[in-house]
Parts: sequence; structure tokens; C-alpha cells
Amino acid sequence: MLALASTSFVGFAPLSAPASRSGAVRARPAVAGLLDGVKDAFGGGDKPLVAADRVTPFDRWLGLDKDLEAELNDGVDQDVTYVDPSDASNYVSLSLVKPMGIAFVENEGGCGGVFVDEVLDSGSAASASPVLARGDQLVAVGSTLVLGWEFDATLDAIKASDDSATKLVLFRGPTSFLYGPTKASEEWYQENLL
Repeated sequence: MLALASTSFVGFAPLSAPASRSGAVRARPAVAGLLDGVKDAFGGGDKPLVAADRVTPFDRWLGLDKDLEAELNDGVDQDVTYVDPSDASNYVSLSLVKPMGIAFVENEGGCGGVFVDEVLDSGSAASASPVLARGDQLVAVGSTLVLGWEFDATLDAIKASDDSATKLVLFRGPTSFLYGPTKASEEWYQENLL
């Protein structure tokens, strides 16, 4: 027998393990092979997420972009219809006497502004027309645009109103449209709503 028959090369295991003097076959320790890890690299195990701006055709072939799309769409409501913040028909305006009976909550995400969380049974908002809905975004108090203001500053604007009835202008649509890239300009609000 040749000496090479019992020697293993990198990436190859010997065809048979050498027999001991007693005739039993000894197990050889695993040898690090040339192609070890190929399965893990091309589909086995957890797949790393690919950055959206780095997806290549190879990533698509491996299916790595599907995990990225799922993560990007996670929490996105696919049933939301676009509500144009530059259309005056998407706003409601009403005058309320104090106490109004409205529970406002500050928007999340750093955009500022407040929305109607609840209309209480006591207060002028309970019998107001049009009826306020949960999620209505407060845009203006009287002739003051409070869009994007902090919670305390917005409530101070309501408190500062000395009129017998305070005019409120509210947007009926998602926050992302009111404060996002489709938002209306301050001039539009002055010309169309205030």
C-alpha cells in the first residue's frame, strides 16, 4: 500500500481509516476542509439582513431581500388611504366654549403637535357638530397655527383664548400625511383655513 493512502489532504478525508493491530478501525478526527462552511454561507442558518441601499441581484437570488422587505413593512398599515393635507375638505372647524371636554395627547415620533384622544361626556365637545373623532390632529387655535407645537404650548394657546367660544381647526387623517413630505405650507393654512 502506498504511503499516500493513509494520509489525508486538506479538504478530503481518507477512503478508509487505518486499522489498529487488533483489527478495529480507528476514527480519524475531522479535518478542516476546503469547502467547509459553504452550506452556511449559501442558505443554511440565519440569513443576515441586507441594507436597503445594498441589495444586489445575488441577494435577491438568495432571498435576503425578502427579510428586509418584511422588516420595512412591519407595522405599516397597508389599508391606509392617502388623505391630502392640502385639501380643505379634510379639515374640520368648530367653535367650542370652555370647558371643552377634550383629552389631547402629544404625537409620537418627534413631530410635535397633539391629537384628540378622547371626547369626554362633560364639556362642549360632547354635543359639538361636527363630531370630533379620536385621532383628529389639532392644527390651529383661533387664528394661531399650532401645527407641530409641543403639548404644553398648544394647551397654553387654548387657555389664552379670551373669546366666548374658541375656534379649533383639526385635520382628519394620519399624522404621517400632516407632518410628512406631503404636508401643506404655512401660507396654505393662512389662505385656506385661518
